[in-house]
Amino acid sequence: MKALRFRLYPNPGQEQKMLATLEACRHLWNDALAHRKRRWEEERMSVTYNQQQWILTAVRRADLDLQAVYSQTAQDVLHRLDIAFRSFFSQKAGCPKFKKFSRFGSFTYPQAYNGSVKPDPLRKRLYLSKVGSVKTVFHRPLPRDALMKTCTVVREACGEWYASLVYEDVVPLQGVAIPTVMVESAVGVDLGLMAIITISDGKDIPHPKFLRRAEKKLKHLQRELSRKQEGSRNREKARIRLAKQHARVARQRADNNHKLSRRLLYGHSLVGFEDLRISNMVRNHALAKSIQDAGWGQLIRFTEYKATESGARVVRVESAYSTQECFWCGALNGISLDQREFACVGCGRTITRDVNAARVVLKRALAQVGQGMPELKPVETELLRVQTTGRASPVFEAGTEGPGRMDGKGVTQ
Repeated sequence: MKALRFRLYPNPGQEQKMLATLEACRHLWNDALAHRKRRWEEERMSVTYNQQQWILTAVRRADLDLQAVYSQTAQDVLHRLDIAFRSFFSQKAGCPKFKKFSRFGSFTYPQAYNGSVKPDPLRKRLYLSKVGSVKTVFHRPLPRDALMKTCTVVREACGEWYASLVYEDVVPLQGVAIPTVMVESAVGVDLGLMAIITISDGKDIPHPKFLRRAEKKLKHLQRELSRKQEGSRNREKARIRLAKQHARVARQRADNNHKLSRRLLYGHSLVGFEDLRISNMVRNHALAKSIQDAGWGQLIRFTEYKATESGARVVRVESAYSTQECFWCGALNGISLDQREFACVGCGRTITRDVNAARVVLKRALAQVGQGMPELKPVETELLRVQTTGRASPVFEAGTEGPGRMDGKGVTQ
């Protein structure tokens, strides 16, 4: 799947129709949610998606607001609600809630290939059923051999409109064993806060701290918003100014992650990342803001989809003990977070802590794809001589019988 996001510039009439669609979808969500809750509280009976879809077909005949909404767009609202309840029952999310207007900012055409959505890059227009041909900025060419699956129209908090077009790529043959391909050039990446990434070749990229740098202005705009009267036009203007500043920070972070992901893939056929539990890490209130500002998850996602297009491979490896394991001998070293130099108690080597972690990630990534360490340049041979992962890593190098035993000093035997 490939998703392309384009900026929309609707005229006043088209924007009014799009806002009316959002409002109708919001009311439909709230009514469907109330229906499910009422049936369960009064009769202890659950309501399925198909049942609510049949009810929607009958309600549309008398509801003028729903008649102005494309039929499959209304059905997609019920589908979203059904997915939300499935996530709730599987304990992956909380119970679905009623939404106010500011919390419902998108609607979807689930089968955009059937004529409900027609992009026209030559005329710079995007036709949306029940809305019309909306002026669109196509900043990149559309895929020629791919089928457009869905189109989601999004209204950002700052009032800007975007269309996200999802295309289905050509699916490769299924069930065919893919032979192991030798990795010509591989790189391991350690994610951090002082340096947003540290690469296994020793290079690091400082944390740009976009949110921290804009924090003073954001606080000023937030104070202006809090001083405005509820429901006034001035409050709405202040809210839009604040939302635009937040959107600017998000765009800066995304632009930086796009550049970093392209840089990692340039000249490399394999990129290894730590499989971090970011949702658990942000529970640390002392580091939560810096972790969210780094955008680690976004960087990994950008690198993964770019690797698919370029024919490279991105793997996520176990992150346990990656900062404590010695790259050369595999010994575990109990060092605290404030120590930036890694001095191994097993082999006595000293190296920058983040560089050692990046090389451990590289070693685990190569083991995960079934390949040993590649042939290195003479300059790097001394640094990357030992290839065993020891007790700390859950995987072992390809071609060996398994991880070796460790003696009392943590050195592999």
